[in-house]
Amino acid sequence: MNQNYNEYEILGTSGMGYQSRYPLAKEPGSELQQMSYKDWMDRCERGSLAITFKSVITTALDITSAILGAAKSPKAKVARAAVQVLNAVIKLLWPEPEKPSEPAYDIDFIWKELIERVEILIEEKIDQEAYNAAIGRLSGLKRALNLYQISFELWVEDENDPELQDDIRTRFTSALFELVTTIETFKYNGQELNLLTVFVQAADFHLMLLQQGVMYGVRWGFDQRTVDSFYQNDKGEGLKNLLPKYSDYATYWYGEGLNKAKNLKANLSDTVRYPWAANLEDASVLQELEDWNLYNDYRRDMTILVLDLVAVWPTYDLHYYDNGNYGVQSELTRSIYSQAVGNVMGTVFTKEQYEVSFVRPPHLVTWLEEMFVHIRDKEQGAPIEAEMAGISLDYSYSGWDNTVYDILQGYPATGGSQIRVLAKSNVIIQDQEKNRAIYNTDIQHDKLVDRFVFYQNSGEVNYAGRDNPSSYKTFAWDTDVTNYSSQMTWINGPVNEGHFGYIQAYAPEWIPVSCEPFNKIVDAEDVITQIPAVKARELRYGARVIKGPGSTGGDLVSIAPNGLCELYVSFPNVYRMYQVRIHYACKDQTQINLNIGGTSLDIELQPTYSGVQLTYDSFDYATSKYSYIFYPDFYDVAQIVSLGNDFGTTQQDIIIDKIEFIPVNIFYEVEQDLEKARKAVNALFTSDAKNVLQLNGTDYAVDQAANLVECVSDEFHAQEKMILLDQVKVAKRLSRARNLLNYGDFESPDWSGENGWKTSQHVHVASNNPIFKGRYLHMPGATSSQFSNNVYPTYVYQKVDESKLKSYTRYLVRGFVGNSKDLELLVERYGKDVHVELDVPNDIQYSLPMNECGEFDRCRPVSYKAGSHHTCTCKDTASLYTDCQCKDKVNRPSADVYTNIPTGSAGYANGFHAHKSCGCKNNDIYQKETHPHKSCGCKDPHVFSYHIDTGCVDQEENLGLWFALKIASEKGVANIDNLEIIEAQPLTGEALARVKKREQKWKHEMVNRRLETEKAVQAAQGAIQPLFTNAQYNRLQFETLFPQIVRAEWLVQQIPYVHHPFLSEALPAVPGMNFEIAQHLLAVIRNAHALYEGRNLVRNGTFSSGTGSWHVSEGVKVQPLQNTSVLVLSEWNHEASQQLRIDPDRGYVLRVTARKEGPGKGTVTMSDCAAYTETLTFTSCDYNTIGSQIMTGGTLSGFVTKTLEIFPDTDCIRIDIGETEGTFKIESVELICMEQMENHLYDMAGNLEE
Repeated sequence: MNQNYNEYEILGTSGMGYQSRYPLAKEPGSELQQMSYKDWMDRCERGSLAITFKSVITTALDITSAILGAAKSPKAKVARAAVQVLNAVIKLLWPEPEKPSEPAYDIDFIWKELIERVEILIEEKIDQEAYNAAIGRLSGLKRALNLYQISFELWVEDENDPELQDDIRTRFTSALFELVTTIETFKYNGQELNLLTVFVQAADFHLMLLQQGVMYGVRWGFDQRTVDSFYQNDKGEGLKNLLPKYSDYATYWYGEGLNKAKNLKANLSDTVRYPWAANLEDASVLQELEDWNLYNDYRRDMTILVLDLVAVWPTYDLHYYDNGNYGVQSELTRSIYSQAVGNVMGTVFTKEQYEVSFVRPPHLVTWLEEMFVHIRDKEQGAPIEAEMAGISLDYSYSGWDNTVYDILQGYPATGGSQIRVLAKSNVIIQDQEKNRAIYNTDIQHDKLVDRFVFYQNSGEVNYAGRDNPSSYKTFAWDTDVTNYSSQMTWINGPVNEGHFGYIQAYAPEWIPVSCEPFNKIVDAEDVITQIPAVKARELRYGARVIKGPGSTGGDLVSIAPNGLCELYVSFPNVYRMYQVRIHYACKDQTQINLNIGGTSLDIELQPTYSGVQLTYDSFDYATSKYSYIFYPDFYDVAQIVSLGNDFGTTQQDIIIDKIEFIPVNIFYEVEQDLEKARKAVNALFTSDAKNVLQLNGTDYAVDQAANLVECVSDEFHAQEKMILLDQVKVAKRLSRARNLLNYGDFESPDWSGENGWKTSQHVHVASNNPIFKGRYLHMPGATSSQFSNNVYPTYVYQKVDESKLKSYTRYLVRGFVGNSKDLELLVERYGKDVHVELDVPNDIQYSLPMNECGEFDRCRPVSYKAGSHHTCTCKDTASLYTDCQCKDKVNRPSADVYTNIPTGSAGYANGFHAHKSCGCKNNDIYQKETHPHKSCGCKDPHVFSYHIDTGCVDQEENLGLWFALKIASEKGVANIDNLEIIEAQPLTGEALARVKKREQKWKHEMVNRRLETEKAVQAAQGAIQPLFTNAQYNRLQFETLFPQIVRAEWLVQQIPYVHHPFLSEALPAVPGMNFEIAQHLLAVIRNAHALYEGRNLVRNGTFSSGTGSWHVSEGVKVQPLQNTSVLVLSEWNHEASQQLRIDPDRGYVLRVTARKEGPGKGTVTMSDCAAYTETLTFTSCDYNTIGSQIMTGGTLSGFVTKTLEIFPDTDCIRIDIGETEGTFKIESVELICMEQMENHLYDMAGNLEE
């Protein structure tokens, strides 16, 4: 078919005046000139041409309009609306003949024209085999869709009829099968572009049916699993799977075709197609303009045939658009351009220059209000063909009455004509005006545009330019918006730069009529209003409009860091709450500030794409943290809505597609809030008396019930709220009263006082996490020492006193963990009764707004990311039962794992039971395992619940219950609250027998522990007593050597059970059963060290301070050795020395404990200033000889002690340490005054006299 048909009101032809672009048009003055555009097109379609491309363009527009219209129908209307739109689309694509008996009527002609239109646009014929295959699918597809549509319509009339349900299931399945097969055919390899228009229509059917299957499938009789697969499945054939696939496929091949169209060349020798070029001496002056028209024809037509339909597909996604409850008002904002018409006598422009002149760069939507056509008077000397010098455009932005004036295109002139194109008002545009622009060209006067005529539907005609003789030809662009869905928003063209400048050619810009000039929120409680971001009134500070990917229905707004996008939005003048959602793209996690009339609604944004190319999946939805409430008595109807990229979290642009306003039914929400609060409070108690809590009701549940009560409306339910508050306060008092742990909710300022929790450093209480009510416990990871490799765990513990317990009773141990990593829980009485590691994901992400007091406002809707579904996993060698219980290597549950299963229940099969939270292997103290098992968190990983049983209560033993939490890794963390131990029930039957057996086993173990303790204490005391001269431990024996003190200290350290084994590495230390006796003996040892250092005149004689006080040569060092430190000389030139002041009238004893290794000898020499010297010599065979040496009997093997009596002649002496070869290790060097041995100097309180 001929390409030069005017298909659509915005799609004028590229003719420049020699004849009409309409193939049946007559000369001006004929009957055709008096027809409306629609009448004329109707005549063409009924005439000898049978069909024009107006058919396929109009069909595509009507399909898009039908889908957009049906999308507005929510709730009860939606089923009928779905039937109607399905029926409409089928009839549009397979129109019935006007006369049933019409011969040779081709029912598939629309589909064929869709294919042929692409052929013409890209000037490339489709492969015949592909064409035949595609057309061959149509009859089966039409039949399947018709049968489904009929069945659907019948079911809507009687949804409960089983036969109709069975029939629609069959028809639905058959239609899906036909669609899948047809779509694959329409993706024929190598012919994807030629078949793109029919692919899009088939894909639309497929997505539409899947949407209906998800919405109504259960009511049709499909099981829920099947219905879920219609939305998403592993094969990638669900609605959610196909939306990005189909969209990206369509936009990709659209782009490939656009690239082809860029290279098309108009054949101006074809005078049938281009008759206006026939009489030109040089037709090449038209070449670039007609080449641009070919490129623009593809862009314009394929936008309508392909991209417009793709742009409405996101509204099919029921996850975001619950069409059963909400309708959706959508707008398309894409711009398309008419074929250019104009002069060829002036400047010759390139195709690229025409593109820049006709087509605006990405821009905000503007609304053309007036045109002022500048006309030169003949007195100005202008030739007749250059009278229309320029155009001034007055326009405004969406929702804003502020008009931008005098944007001049071309050249100004003293005279002209003013034409009001679009009078904006609050009335919907398509019901108010119908504008048509007719361009007249004169065959006799060089193809200039010299007159504009606008026909108003009121009958008024506005025009600018000059009257033309009857020989002039007419070129029309029709904007009958009620029928053809378009409105002109801009007009421009290249300017002749000669002496009498003028615009040489024109190509108006049009946008769909679905795009309204005012950003008005739909006045309905069940319709979502979409507002494209390009309908902003202003962009600031680097915000800009960028080209859309083709699937968004228009361009996008990119907000740079610190940028701002402002829109005027008109709200219905009613009290209504809205959730605000944006469709966006960004590269990194960030935030955007949404502000409505001064109310801030910050939105968290997750990264959506890599920043390379925008596709369907590059975009995501994000909802405001809380709702916006419009108050009609306080707010203006028009509000400024701004989006600001001002958080500075990342220096990146945020791309905004649309802003959505989702109405919330306030009164429904108020009643729901009351009902939820009432149910939560009632569930806490055992009866209507509300004086006893349910056993399974946790302290966390009480807190959450209180949160719900606080959010009950004071305005509508004040009395009910007061009653519920009283009841929930009673519940909290009862919860605290029955909790054996003190301050389990950490609300009291005394939580870590004498009767509270004992903690390590850095463990603290916080209140900045909205998942907890009030205060909670924060435990950071373990800390490490900068001076050693030691890692100190963080911990918190509390002991429940025996006086609070009852004999042979079960107690529940419960708590709530917001998140944790490497958190260990220990609850014990008879060993590690409960020992688990709790790794709880940080998957509860509330983001609550703050009120004016800086507190969380829990009563506003929150941004909440629900946790993913958790499966049962155990991080050890045990495998898992299907009921979330674990089994060990011998397929038997662990015998020492406790749970909440009531006594006598089936959970005790074969005498064993397993953790409710999937405790795989409990590490009781009797077992060999040293690591806790992992808690699998089968039901809710954030809540733990275990139990512990007591045997006979013994007040003297005061065994109690020990509750502790620990993090032993530096990367660990935990946030915890609502810890409790409560009485559950008396033990009976097998549970009673088990605890008695366990108690006896524990008592036997305690006997062994005490025997072990007694043996170790006696050994330590036996080593300590010989060190002193009396039982007060305040004088050392003269013979007491430093190695003996070290050995005694080592024996004290061997006393077992000094620290609690669960927190043995903690700092500060946590006492165990022998803590007090060990601390007492260590105090005696510290006294011995002090007395030893006090009598030793050698400073740092035990090298406990390294080489301090000693003068050492390079290479001499102090090394730790077992429980002490030794000075090491490893080369013959190494030496160490110290000078001392003494009393020359007294004698002294020099004692050295050392070891010589290897050949040579080691020496310790004393010398004074009078050349008096004495030397102690050590060799490697000292410990094998008998002489003056004394074996230390200490912990260092091979070290010997040698003694030397000295009588210096001066008051200054020097001690030198050296060796000849090998290695010389010195443990201690001691110098004692002989005459002071019986002196008070050796008392603990005494000091050496000067």
